[in-house]
Amino acid sequence: MKFIHYRLTTLTLASVLGAAVSVSALAASTAADFKTYDSNGDGKISPQEYQAQGGSEGTFRMIDANGDGSLSHDEFVKKGGAAAPANPAAPDMPSPNDRL
Repeated sequence: MKFIHYRLTTLTLASVLGAAVSVSALAASTAADFKTYDSNGDGKISPQEYQAQGGSEGTFRMIDANGDGSLSHDEFVKKGGAAAPANPAAPDMPSPNDRL
């Protein structure tokens, strides 16, 4: 019985630590993605910067929650800007995130 309790505690701890590492890795990945899109380093992503990384104009407008014509880090993360394709297969094809 002690062995089962010990094993269960170990697995629970491993799960909690694994989740914590995943969250920090995801945050680091998102920050790196934002920096990739923000090519001039001004802290925001312009439509041109977004499209240069393979994003579409329609997706950009959807992500730009406040409509100011640029994406802040928060907008980029909250609306899934990092999920946009870095290299689209065909430039004339709509993005999966575009509304049809």
